[in-house]
Amino acid sequence: MNAPLQPASNMKCSSSLVILFVLHCCTALSLRIGTRSSKLAQTQARQFQEIIERRHKGIKATIIPIDASGDKTGAAAKTSTQQLPLAIQGVDFTGALDEALADGIVDVVVHSLKDIPPANRWRINADEPRIKIGAYLGPRENPLDVLLSREYKSIESLPVGGKVGSASLRRQAQLLACRPDLEIINIRGNVDARLAALDRGELDGLILACAGLKRLGILSDDNTSYKCNPIQADVLLPCAGQGIIAVTCRENDARTISLLREVDHHDNRIAATTERSFLDSVDHLSPWSGRPPVAGLMTPPASGEELWHFRGLLATPDGTEVLTVKKSLNNNNCNETAALNLGRNAAADLLTQACGDFLDGYYKL
Repeated sequence: MNAPLQPASNMKCSSSLVILFVLHCCTALSLRIGTRSSKLAQTQARQFQEIIERRHKGIKATIIPIDASGDKTGAAAKTSTQQLPLAIQGVDFTGALDEALADGIVDVVVHSLKDIPPANRWRINADEPRIKIGAYLGPRENPLDVLLSREYKSIESLPVGGKVGSASLRRQAQLLACRPDLEIINIRGNVDARLAALDRGELDGLILACAGLKRLGILSDDNTSYKCNPIQADVLLPCAGQGIIAVTCRENDARTISLLREVDHHDNRIAATTERSFLDSVDHLSPWSGRPPVAGLMTPPASGEELWHFRGLLATPDGTEVLTVKKSLNNNNCNETAALNLGRNAAADLLTQACGDFLDGYYKL
């Protein structure tokens, strides 16, 4: 017996539903997320993946690890000690990811903002703007640096001639400014490898970013055998962007720019804009292939206050000279343009103090 015929109206309705379903499947949004292959980079990429998929239910985000040349040059799974700090070597942590993004292999790249080069060193944009920072995720993690040690709780308590591990020229200069007796060890490798060097007694202390340690869960582990103490900004001012996760995209990708705008964090954009405009303006002073010993931190108003506060610093690599600048911005006038101008004005004040030969004679290669 033949099945009864369906009314024409029902057949049209079913056909419409099928067409809508097919269109939905064909137009479902995908987002390819590029990131370095390190554990910390993967953790940050997953954080963005969760944010974007939660905000946009129709998006399927996929993480694509990409090896950066800076990871390859330093045997990430083991420590390496070198005579020169990273800034002097000009180590590149973004180039391969920038190329993959510009070439359309991925749609976005998730970075620690502090790893993105200053504007004049961002090679992918040398000839024309190809990629941009589309979002700053929030809230900002603690931007301070941390001293990890088996025995010592502070920079002041380290023994005379103590060995401290860090390949950051910024950290080295500030450490030597307050403790010129310390022996700085240019140590590289992933966090686990550097902690192993501490375990072997090769170091009295190790300086790392608080943000990375927290994201890896190291500082939240009550069973950790290390003394983990944040170093206050008046002792060790962090680098521009430390503690902020940035997401880059192509300049001409309107769809992705729109998606990222919805997950952008206002306070982090203000802080990042100030700190990076300061960095961009000071960076040209460096006579070598990486950035100079420069630091900058923009902090939002404390509860009940109206002022944002910015502190900037430029030092000689041996810490014998340290120049500082402070600026403030009223929260009522706080926008991206004001933040950009504040950073540039702070840099101008610092450059006036420094003169053009401030870093002459250091690391002549």
